Amino acid sequence: MLAVSPSKKAMDLIQSITITTAATQPAYRSKSFFVITSLIALVIFFPRYSINVIADYTQSFIEQFGLALLLFSTVMVLLTLAISVSPLGKLRLGGAQAKTEFSTLSWLAMLFTAGMGSGLIFWGIAEPLFHFANPPAFVDAGNNSKDTALAITYFHWGIHAWSIYAMAGLAVAWFSFNRGRSMHISSSFSAKSNQSRYRFVDWMAIIAILFGVAGTFANTIALVQTGLQQTVSAEIGSVLFRYGLILLIALLFTGSSILGLHRGIKRLSLFNTMLMLVLVSVVFVSFSPLETLNTIVSSTTSYLSLLPEVSFSINDESRQWSLGWTIIYLVWWVAWAPFVGPFIARISKGRSIRQFLLSAVWVPTIASIVWFSAFGGSALEQPFAQQVIDAVNQDYTQGLFRFFQQISFGEVLSIAAIVLLITFIITSADSALLVCCMLGGDEGNKSKIVWAALLVSLSMALIYINDVDLNKQVAIAGALPFTLVMIGQVISMAVDMVRYQRQQ
Repeated sequence: MLAVSPSKKAMDLIQSITITTAATQPAYRSKSFFVITSLIALVIFFPRYSINVIADYTQSFIEQFGLALLLFSTVMVLLTLAISVSPLGKLRLGGAQAKTEFSTLSWLAMLFTAGMGSGLIFWGIAEPLFHFANPPAFVDAGNNSKDTALAITYFHWGIHAWSIYAMAGLAVAWFSFNRGRSMHISSSFSAKSNQSRYRFVDWMAIIAILFGVAGTFANTIALVQTGLQQTVSAEIGSVLFRYGLILLIALLFTGSSILGLHRGIKRLSLFNTMLMLVLVSVVFVSFSPLETLNTIVSSTTSYLSLLPEVSFSINDESRQWSLGWTIIYLVWWVAWAPFVGPFIARISKGRSIRQFLLSAVWVPTIASIVWFSAFGGSALEQPFAQQVIDAVNQDYTQGLFRFFQQISFGEVLSIAAIVLLITFIITSADSALLVCCMLGGDEGNKSKIVWAALLVSLSMALIYINDVDLNKQVAIAGALPFTLVMIGQVISMAVDMVRYQRQQ
């Protein structure tokens, strides 16, 4: 018999079918998914033991590499500035003819609400007041002021946080839109991410996403519960209530995810932005607007003068404070970077690199400064400030609602804050599901439901323990190894950008 050799076209067709099949195999049938499920199962069935083990692991890592993590975040800040002012800043994501998919307002709203929305509600009162009452050792006794407390808060929520997000997003956007690669973390290292040996970094990213969002989810539920106790009924405090609440929110964010980017996340993000503006405006006019404006200016000045001192070293006398606050925050942003980065990359096609970086870093930073000044700054100026400080020292979740109790329409504002917390966590979880599906290689509704189930299960284990500080430790667990991946991403992107620029 004669052997018939297939044509090259036929072989290419067979190869493309094989590649497509491998790429579209449901993520929940892979070995990596089994590993992730097993890790989460341990936390679910042995919550107290598992969470304590994770907390010990993260604490040891932070104590060993705290300074390195601080310097990493500072380098991200310097890189965003350097790329923005360089000729690379003129390049457009997607090429010179690329068009934007979303209006600037919708784009900024989605970027901001996916990045840290619910955290601002949680810490808007609590963090500035805590730092004011419990200043770190590097703050001189005579220099402990409202502006200093706010400046420390801005350091945790400002340009360092958003530079991490921006560089993570730029790496994915560059290789996807300008190099024609898939929108995977692994695409920063290989043009064929689905078949490359770097595929494991996508699964590392998924672990970081699930743990990072679950920690935030659990803290948000704690704050929502506190708000409901103070505005509806003090009897709302059982674990079953928290479980019921988280399941309700899970249904909402899973439904939003299934609706898609344009009908789900986009609309909710715009709603969140509008409600946030209403809330901050009401607080702004409820006190002295002129005083708040002065606070914005003076605290920003303190922030800029503080940056050189805290960006390159850790003060020996306040080392434990820095590890417990600054370093955990910075690693928390790395934990969110695997999903905020690809998400803001996904919505940023057609933007210049300069517009992308400057908008992604400075617009949210300025918004955060205004928010903390209006809430924390105003609270510290009031006669009832000590009452709110006492509430924060007792329980971080108490500060916001104790503050609202002292002002006009406080109950209405409390309800608005609760709604905003819920819608913020919906948009964040929705974005996380979208990115988990992208990285897993299957964006079907079944995959969204599976990832949602894992996220909710992990969050419920944390809610069972109900410890805000432990939630922060768990949230950063997946981010610690991912920091190395981010370093590799940024180096790979910088080298490729320089090579591309030389070829033009």
